[in-house]
Amino acid sequence: MAFWDTSALLKLYVRERDSDRFHDLIQTLPDKTAISQFTLAEMHRALWAKVFARAVPVNFAQKAYGEFRADADTALLDVVPFERAVEEEFDRIIPICYQASPPVPIRTLDGLILSSALTARTGRLVSTDSRMRAAGALLGLQVLPERI
Repeated sequence: MAFWDTSALLKLYVRERDSDRFHDLIQTLPDKTAISQFTLAEMHRALWAKVFARAVPVNFAQKAYGEFRADADTALLDVVPFERAVEEEFDRIIPICYQASPPVPIRTLDGLILSSALTARTGRLVSTDSRMRAAGALLGLQVLPERI
């Protein structure tokens, strides 16, 4: 199972210059696609940020978010719930990231999302975010795509 960060997942719902690459990637990965419960909120915000930046039309955000939520609700996307195990994993990984050499100063939400991936034991992280990619590699996840 591969865990998808919002930075990569967004490319499946919004047409971007490298979207085809991520559509191909999701087709080649075995099993289910996992996301964090936090991704449900983060995706909604990301879509409206695209509207705000005038990258997509106003009516696009609700339509794309509806498609995304339908995928989550029908279990096409496996949602990792925020539970005590995710909190405990978060407490474990924050010192690892900040005490690494060089340090990986991840943000709170990124830490919670990475903790979700580790709790779900996915083994793979799909992300385009440089901090998420660095932290994922530090924490032993295979980071995809190999190059961004």
